[in-house]
Amino acid sequence: MDGTVDTRYWRFCAWMGPLFVLVFFVCWGLLGHNFPPFTPDTPASVVAAYFRENAGSVRLGMVVAMTFAPAYGVWGYSIAKVLEQVIDKDNILVQLARVGAAWTTITVLVPTSFWLTAAFRPEALPDWMIQMLYDMAWLLIDLAYAVTSVQLFALGIGFLADKRKVPLVPKWLAWYGIWVGFMFILECVMPYFRNGALARSGVLNFWIEFLIWMVWVPLLTVYAIKAIGRIERGE
Repeated sequence: MDGTVDTRYWRFCAWMGPLFVLVFFVCWGLLGHNFPPFTPDTPASVVAAYFRENAGSVRLGMVVAMTFAPAYGVWGYSIAKVLEQVIDKDNILVQLARVGAAWTTITVLVPTSFWLTAAFRPEALPDWMIQMLYDMAWLLIDLAYAVTSVQLFALGIGFLADKRKVPLVPKWLAWYGIWVGFMFILECVMPYFRNGALARSGVLNFWIEFLIWMVWVPLLTVYAIKAIGRIERGE
């Protein structure tokens, strides 16, 4: 590179990824009782009771989660800018990386609005309706995995094309992202199980699928920040 790339704001945007993960974990996960979630076979009365007793914290959690959801898209665009230094900016992989990040932002916003709706006036809703909103949110946020896989595949394949002696992003991390994208396909079995490892609260569907993605975001951020420094030095 000739060292003339304008990298202003790249680092700031890149740090939006870890910020998103942190806010998502605390607000969507802990305040919204989604980390871990209720098992699918939990009685509607139990789910409804939680929303009625904790409506304030769930509302707060979902409002903040929705407010910070665009941070993921901002982060995704910054990573795509780093990818532009590996492959041409008009390459379809760069565009797919951006689109995948934008789509993922939407798949966070919509389900969180369902959880927020359940907590908006839970005293006026029957138990089954609160459970339905809870199920709808989980089915969407899990089964919309493919939009994030588009981003994972595009970034992984793109960074594997780096011909530098020392790639901007390590090849192992590019492969890790591709692997995460493929692992998400296991979400497709989630609607068929109400308990066990393959249910939404199970060790595979929840603890592995979500965590390997949440690890990928800060890992890629660290290497992206290092890459930005190299880009500025013309390496």
